[in-house]
Amino acid sequence: MMSYATREDLLVADGSYVWNVAINRETNELDEAAIAQALEDTDEEINSLLSRRYKLPLETTVPRILNRVAVSIAFYWLADRDNVATELVRKRYEDAIKTLKEIASGQRDIGLPTLEQPTEGESGKVFMTGENPRLFTRNNLKGVL
Repeated sequence: MMSYATREDLLVADGSYVWNVAINRETNELDEAAIAQALEDTDEEINSLLSRRYKLPLETTVPRILNRVAVSIAFYWLADRDNVATELVRKRYEDAIKTLKEIASGQRDIGLPTLEQPTEGESGKVFMTGENPRLFTRNNLKGVL
């Protein structure tokens, strides 16, 4: 499955922030498991909001807007694991979720084909394919009732 953001995307966006919230205090190295988990949580959150509108996983390159949204969400999940999310990180997370909801509702176009949606009035129709005579009538139930 294609991820919406990568470890490298996070480092390019704000490497010092990643080092602040994803450092393993014992080894002074980046906590790769924490980064991977944050990216997985990010993908899951994005998919949960977009799956009703788009065929997932994406079969094309991730649109830039989804990559930016994913980076904001991943920063939030990285910081949230130690409850160190700043107000700015929280605000960017909320803005990212708002953007995803706008994409999911069709208010924003990301240039990808959407799933087939039934046109208004088509859902719930019943089509009769043939006429069957009634099995139970007053005449053939005479004497039973």
